[in-house]
Amino acid sequence: MKTILAVATIAALYSCWSPRELQAEMVSAELVKIDTAFRYSRPEQLLTWRDVNDVNYVTYAPMNNIFFVGSKMIVLVKK
Repeated sequence: MKTILAVATIAALYSCWSPRELQAEMVSAELVKIDTAFRYSRPEQLLTWRDVNDVNYVTYAPMNNIFFVGSKMIVLVKK
């Protein structure tokens, strides 16, 4: 009886867990605009990236990092 109860408990625990997969694709994006934004009482760079499908992505970076308009970067995009 204890064996059946142990097997049933293990089966119940493993049935609740399932592996999760992230489906994304890598897209090349180009830096099109650099602005300055104040976040948390300090200035940061607001970088706008555009991919080949004309979708814009926004990221923040510290002011001491140097970026050039026209730089390319790989972006993970959710499918």
